[in-house]
Amino acid sequence: MGTNAPPPARQIAATLLEESRRTRLFSYAHSRFGITGDDAEDLLQDTASELLRYRDYVRRPEGFVFSVFRSRCVRYATARRQRREIFATGGNPEAALAPPEWLDRQIALREALAELSSSCQRLLCAYYVEGHSLREAARLVSLQYSSVGKTLSRCVKKLREHLG
Repeated sequence: MGTNAPPPARQIAATLLEESRRTRLFSYAHSRFGITGDDAEDLLQDTASELLRYRDYVRRPEGFVFSVFRSRCVRYATARRQRREIFATGGNPEAALAPPEWLDRQIALREALAELSSSCQRLLCAYYVEGHSLREAARLVSLQYSSVGKTLSRCVKKLREHLG
């Protein structure tokens, strides 16, 4: 097995099943979003299946797990809030399901990312989404470590320009 080979399913499962990691994820879900018990367990199982689905592309399972788990917690908490708002508005779902402001920002961000070059997209994803260090991100995008900071700054600047 080479150094670039994806982690085997057994290693991924061991990573997720480690008690201290599960405890930290569950406490994060509870403290940040108020998600407890079976709901947090379901979100973690969904995260595990997502990790197994993309294991050929994931270099750092820990960062991927946290990012996916966090986004699933956000979706769960948002859906729960919307259900509460529907009942609070007297059953008028149109009033409660209007797209929140953050959804508009998320769509704008996706459109702005599509305008960037593929190397900028990969660098931003490696550093901000996957949680790689600057050195690791430089290696993934085939840049020298000394120039990755400036390149990242330029990519963020271009992204801000596209966002207006």
